[in-house]
Amino acid sequence: MPLPTPNLDDRKFQEIVDQAKRLIPRYTPEWTDHNVSDPGVALIELFAWMTDMLLYRVNQVPDKMYVKFLELIGVKLEPPRAAVAPVTFYLSAAQDGVVSVLEGTEVATVRTETSEAIIFSTEETLVIRPPAILGALTQSVRLGGEQAWLKHDLRSLELAGNRLVMFSLDPTPGDAFYIAFEEDHSMHVLALSLQVDVAGGAGVDPRDPPIEWQVWQGNIAKWVTCEVEFDATGGFNTPGDVILHLSKMERGAFQGLTAYWLRVRLTNPTPSSGTYKVSPLLEQMVIESRGGTVNARHAVTVRQEQLGQSEGTPGQAFQLSRTPILSRDPSKDFLIVQEPGETSEFWSEVADFADSKEGDPHYTLDAQDGTVTLGPTLLQSDNSVYLFGKIPSKNASLRFSRYQHGGGVIGNVPKGALSVLRSSIPYVSRIINRLAAVGGANAQSLEEAKLRAPQSLRTRTRAVTADDFEYLASQVAGVARSKCVTPSEQAGRNDPKPGQVVLVVLPEVENVEERMTIDDFTLSAELRSALKSHLDDKRVLGSSLEIRAPQLTWVSVNAKLRLTERASDPAIAIEVRGNAEKALYRYLNPFIGGPQHDGWMFGRDLHISEVNALLQRVPGVEFVEEIQLLVREPGSNEVPRPVPARLSLSRDGVVVSDVHRITLL
Repeated sequence: MPLPTPNLDDRKFQEIVDQAKRLIPRYTPEWTDHNVSDPGVALIELFAWMTDMLLYRVNQVPDKMYVKFLELIGVKLEPPRAAVAPVTFYLSAAQDGVVSVLEGTEVATVRTETSEAIIFSTEETLVIRPPAILGALTQSVRLGGEQAWLKHDLRSLELAGNRLVMFSLDPTPGDAFYIAFEEDHSMHVLALSLQVDVAGGAGVDPRDPPIEWQVWQGNIAKWVTCEVEFDATGGFNTPGDVILHLSKMERGAFQGLTAYWLRVRLTNPTPSSGTYKVSPLLEQMVIESRGGTVNARHAVTVRQEQLGQSEGTPGQAFQLSRTPILSRDPSKDFLIVQEPGETSEFWSEVADFADSKEGDPHYTLDAQDGTVTLGPTLLQSDNSVYLFGKIPSKNASLRFSRYQHGGGVIGNVPKGALSVLRSSIPYVSRIINRLAAVGGANAQSLEEAKLRAPQSLRTRTRAVTADDFEYLASQVAGVARSKCVTPSEQAGRNDPKPGQVVLVVLPEVENVEERMTIDDFTLSAELRSALKSHLDDKRVLGSSLEIRAPQLTWVSVNAKLRLTERASDPAIAIEVRGNAEKALYRYLNPFIGGPQHDGWMFGRDLHISEVNALLQRVPGVEFVEEIQLLVREPGSNEVPRPVPARLSLSRDGVVVSDVHRITLL
């Protein structure tokens, strides 16, 4: 779609007439008849009509030339991007056979009187398999870090009175109980029905047991933590069900047994969680598949759409019925040309026809307006005609195999919003998105395209400088901000070496104004993979790329504020405290914080004076009596340590709000 041409002067005929009439009393006060029948008003309307035509012609020249220049260098409006959310399909009951949720299954939000349903389509087929257990192991940690293994015969649990020890007799952090599966249960929802000895979890708090469930993801990622939706056992304190959401799994070998592995591991206890005095005793274990999770995209799929018939001429254009068009998969989304009496031919999409030769089955697709364009011709100096691509013969039938339309920020729905299954699936009772959808973006505006043009000319299809990597990373869905760390003259321990590219990435989060946890900054395997695939073919040959999360410094502010006389009222004082805390959470924020409110700059130090000035500006605060900055490691039980007037950060570091404490005087 061509870039829209802005108006230099957007006045219309009636606006010019009205403006001229308003000037009459100033210049000719004796002229009092302003009706349309007056000859003078008729002359005003005539000149307004001529001026309107002149403005129309003026609007076609300067900015339109700029727009056309952008198109010549390949800068076009970027289409909207589709949000992506993990959607969990729950089964009505555990099944003995495989349950498949096919790719393209549509789920949606609830339609209301004021808003249409927002439709998502699954990106791949979800296969939910019934578990087949090959065996179980116990790994215990002895003094000196030595590990001991014990194999279990799960068939013994079928005999009444038999029990097995899940961990060592003297449970130690690092002990683990392993379960081996015959088949891959990646992204499954598993229900473990456990019968345990009543005293098995003695010593731990059932509300916060020191355990974590993990799956094996191969030698690189190793063990990855799973989400626990529900634990009725309270850390093996009572019989009950444990509902787990598994991550991606890889086959691995432990103690000579090759399988897909799930384990529960003892972690370092906290003062509130307590420790296991004795190992839990497992009396019975039944594992069932209760569902699975698959990524869904804010998109509606259209299949086998007829475009029309060819006229046998070059440069033909056809229109897809639904727009805007989302990014395409070349293996699934393509043009099909059916010549009369011939077999179907699959044509390939290209960005332009610059490299297309005669006979190449190429076409272009404008994602914004859905125009499918076939190759043009160019008259040469020797009167020959050069063809940029193949031309279908007359009456050839054209259809599009598949495409998806949708996208935009409207697709960034909160967690729990996707709850409607648009077509029934056997054995599936309900669906839900347990995380918010992220990555949706509206189509690019003209002003954004103008700002992007210089950066696009610098980077094009290669990444050399730090700016190149940061700009290209911003084009990947799910990236909020990024920083490319370059080697420095005084290299630190974490600084990159020559030839090494370190890209520090902040992922998009749902609620940027609320207090955050360390999980909000975890880079998912999908986001890492998307960044690497996007940047690997653009970086310099011989360089290495490392993608990491930023160094987080969790800052608490303890402040005593002297209130004004008016703010001494208890109701107003509560509001002042809330405004002060809100200002701190917004300012000490990697996404919307900092002096410019566009996110805390990577490596920027924090000065106590700026926090003091921030609190001083809160309405109702007369002055700041006392202020102190404290930092600590998240999740630790250490006492927050005070910092001096200036908190220094590493080059890949940002500040994050911890718990702020405001005292009103």
